[in-house]
Amino acid sequence: MNLEKYISGLLFEHDCVIIPGLGGFIANYSPAGINPVTHTFTPPSRQLAFNARLSTNDGILAAKIASAEQVSFEEAVRMIEREVARIKDILNRSGNFRFEGIGHLNSNHGNRLDFIPDNRINYLDDAFGLASFTSQPVIRKPVTPLAVPTMRKLPPALRWAAVILPIAAISIWSALNTGGLTQLRKNYASLLPSKPEMTITAPAETAATETKSTDTYTVQPSEVAPEPEAIPEPATINAQPDIYFVITGAFSIEENAEKLVNELIAEGYNATIAGQNNQGLYRVSIAGFSDKDLALSKMEEFRSGGYPNAWLLTRR
Repeated sequence: MNLEKYISGLLFEHDCVIIPGLGGFIANYSPAGINPVTHTFTPPSRQLAFNARLSTNDGILAAKIASAEQVSFEEAVRMIEREVARIKDILNRSGNFRFEGIGHLNSNHGNRLDFIPDNRINYLDDAFGLASFTSQPVIRKPVTPLAVPTMRKLPPALRWAAVILPIAAISIWSALNTGGLTQLRKNYASLLPSKPEMTITAPAETAATETKSTDTYTVQPSEVAPEPEAIPEPATINAQPDIYFVITGAFSIEENAEKLVNELIAEGYNATIAGQNNQGLYRVSIAGFSDKDLALSKMEEFRSGGYPNAWLLTRR
């Protein structure tokens, strides 16, 4: 039996997959990121972790194996027990066991299991088709400046000639055309606007003194319309549905699930049946939340209390 195949398939659907007698794999959401040193971009994913304290059978893995192998639920439980015994034997002899596509389990001297995840498979459905990539550095080639041809310098005699000749030509033309210069000055003067003469007249004295009107108008109270009172708009509350459920049990018979729901409601919990999984098991939720951080915190409280095998279900 290929146990890794069933565990890997369940990790795409569940946030927690428990191997009875060994521990549980937990999938936590990790956002997209960039490595500032290697400039590697990674897509969002679900990082795997392992908790050896989650070893009580919740029925999910056994139901998956029973459906795939076409055996009874009890036979699937015995198959898992034999596989767990084989894994523990390998850990005792070599101290290492590899789950294909999931990660490595290492056993230290204190019989503590350390888990190293295998990041080659992304268990987040929303990131399907996204892969990591590295940004290549931009290599700028040095630019060679273009050669600018040098201007040919004129001899000093020609430079002086270029300055003196225009001045001499203007002097000769002005000496021969004195009348034209006078007419030019007149034409230029006609273009400038002349200032008009300003005449100031004194205002005539008024024969009579002005009187200011002292009439006043009093507004009666009845003429003032009362301002309408502003009616506050009702506040809208955006209620978010519960998508995170703390599961305390899974049953193949609906009556057993409803019995546990009634017991939890009698204890004061907002319990309900959180639908069925692909194997037809009825999942019993002790509480539902819309915030994942709050749901994880409450799940730990339930585990510390009377429900050590509680796990988190995400329904999108």
